[in-house]
Amino acid sequence: MTARETIELINKNKGTKLSDKGLDVFSSYDAEDDFYIVEIKNRRGYYPTKMIEALKLFTNYHKAQKMGKHFLYIVTDESGLYVFNISKVIDEIIDLGVKKTRQPSTTDFDDDRTIVKYVYFIPETMSICTFNL
Repeated sequence: MTARETIELINKNKGTKLSDKGLDVFSSYDAEDDFYIVEIKNRRGYYPTKMIEALKLFTNYHKAQKMGKHFLYIVTDESGLYVFNISKVIDEIIDLGVKKTRQPSTTDFDDDRTIVKYVYFIPETMSICTFNL
């Protein structure tokens, strides 16, 4: 599933008006409307916890506050689509503790270099809604 397909699915099923139009290619998030900024991760495999980079978490949480919006984190994988309202569960996420992991430096399969990233693993139970895909 692409980010655009994810946006269309959410808009159709939840009545949002998310769009990626006008966003800079270097934007820290993938879509927005009058109420939300949204980061989308389309994962190939299923994991019972959903990983978010600490840098993205805090950057987008702060941007959303400054814009008077909520920050949604949307993850798709082979089991479905999960929507997390980070603005409402930020304290619980921080309480989970940050983890240091080695991750690919890019999503390009021709590049096998790794770098250290700091991440949070969010349990599916924190999602505000799910869809079977």
